[in-house]
Amino acid sequence: MCGIAGLVYTDPSRPCDAETVVAMRDIATYRGPDDAGMYLNGPAGLGQRRLSIIDLGGGHQPMSDERERYWIVFNGEIYNFQQRREELIAKGYAFRTHSDTEVILRLYQDRGAECVHALNGMFAFAIWDTVERTLFLARDRMGVKPLYYADTPQALLFGSEIKSLFASGLLQPRMRREAIGEYLLFRQVAGPDRMFEGVKALPPGCTMTVRDGHSRITRYWSPLPSGDRRTLTFDEAVAEFGALLQDSVRLRLISDVPVGTFCSGGVDSSLVTALAARLKGDPVNTFSVGFDEGDFDETPFAEMVSTQYRTSHHPLRVGNVEYDDLFPRMVWHNDEPLDFANSVHIFALSRLSKQFVTVVLTGEGSDELFAGYPRYRIPGLARTFSRVPGPLRRLAAGLVNDHRLRKLDRFASYSADDALIYNSSYLRPEVTREVFPAAAEALAFRHDRLSATAGLGLDTVTRASLLDQETFLVSILQRQDTMSMAASIESRVPFMDYRIVEWANALSTSHKIHGSSGKAVVKAFARTLLPAEVVDRRKSGFGVPLPAWFRAADGLGARIQALPDASAADLFDRRALRRLVDEHRAGTADHSELLWTALNVATWRDAFHC
Repeated sequence: MCGIAGLVYTDPSRPCDAETVVAMRDIATYRGPDDAGMYLNGPAGLGQRRLSIIDLGGGHQPMSDERERYWIVFNGEIYNFQQRREELIAKGYAFRTHSDTEVILRLYQDRGAECVHALNGMFAFAIWDTVERTLFLARDRMGVKPLYYADTPQALLFGSEIKSLFASGLLQPRMRREAIGEYLLFRQVAGPDRMFEGVKALPPGCTMTVRDGHSRITRYWSPLPSGDRRTLTFDEAVAEFGALLQDSVRLRLISDVPVGTFCSGGVDSSLVTALAARLKGDPVNTFSVGFDEGDFDETPFAEMVSTQYRTSHHPLRVGNVEYDDLFPRMVWHNDEPLDFANSVHIFALSRLSKQFVTVVLTGEGSDELFAGYPRYRIPGLARTFSRVPGPLRRLAAGLVNDHRLRKLDRFASYSADDALIYNSSYLRPEVTREVFPAAAEALAFRHDRLSATAGLGLDTVTRASLLDQETFLVSILQRQDTMSMAASIESRVPFMDYRIVEWANALSTSHKIHGSSGKAVVKAFARTLLPAEVVDRRKSGFGVPLPAWFRAADGLGARIQALPDASAADLFDRRALRRLVDEHRAGTADHSELLWTALNVATWRDAFHC
């Protein structure tokens, strides 16, 4: 686990200087406090900060082959590196270290760009070929590890964090205004383009080759199901899923440093904790964060799991005032406005974990793979609801006064694809335009990804799940990586093993949704390992009591009260923003969703002076 950064000048005669690479590398020292390295070769420079996990003494980077033709910097972990190492040794390759970094390097020697197909792990790496003068960049299938780049007139810049690109001095932070409306609507920006002008993310499952000032992106993997779906009974599906997840957890326990788990008390993290405890044998360190507000506090369920598996449990509480103190720093660490309010808690939990372990296993990804969100059923229901005459629909929605029924009524008049897209939005477009009149609905990437699923004979739930995997889930994984690395903690995500992803995306929806409950196959397996109180309780997610905190006299309450007058809030309609703040703080309305995103945009602009 590391942070990587580097560049290749467009002019091949311009030598890369050490000062630029060091600046790009060391602005994110927290990603790798254990070691630092740099390599310069003509127009190219590679930098790396290392958090030592595997082969503590032998994994220094940048690393080269014995002839010093290929040089690599690598961020992540390859969980099947031992198997690949043995295969390469059988082919005649000699190894000088026991690191997974060298396995990637040898695979690239052996297979070139096709090496990525042999890797099971989370990764972002760069390889410089000193003979061909070519830079090769790669990102893991699901985008667990971030990799950003900017193609400037002077150089191609890359890094694990956006701020590394700015540290080069070759790119200035400038807000991409059209991204603001998308962020306000969805709490994230989807696709390669980021919230800064000129900055892009290498998409998950893609590689990039840079040569002679030109770059080419190739997609080597997609989550879309290929071929016919297998026919499994539900019991067969439960057994196969259990075997896959257990093997994924087993692989992610491989480490030369202590490993623990984030155990929130939800089904997914509790299941990962149970498997880790059974596989490790010795007591596992587990970590959870709670709230004084009872409706948001899941710690009793985390403690229930800890008691059953005899873990060394470390609970944490983060209240309004401490949250407010950490918030601006976390926006800076995130490089962009925070997508999720619980990002701050993940940092606080990671900071606590660092006192006991260096690696944690987490439960992200299960909901997006196995239809865990109730909203996945809404677009399909809206198609049915559309057959009811409009006046009757609106009458029913008004009489019942249920937000889900109102959503069904609204979506009944949408196209099938628009219903799928807006189903993942947090606010309605007309609400965002109230404070940001210039809001543009940036839907092109989402429409593109939905188009890729058209004609495959997929049901609405599967299409919604696949869309989330390439938009919403990418932001969840980015949050987990950024917040944990800010505390020098490596997060591993067992549900993101590509074998599980491919298996889940080929699984019948009938095995994912039973009645009104999603994740049926996951919960059935979980019942063999966890208390029924954990498995069968109502889904709550990892929420933060923003509505109450925004009404407080201090902490976030004071910050929200001052928001309309903040200098960075000039992007918004100040009069509308002040009205929403006053209504929320008076308790006459709940505007916490919009206020959260507006606060983030203003704080982000302050942090990066854009």
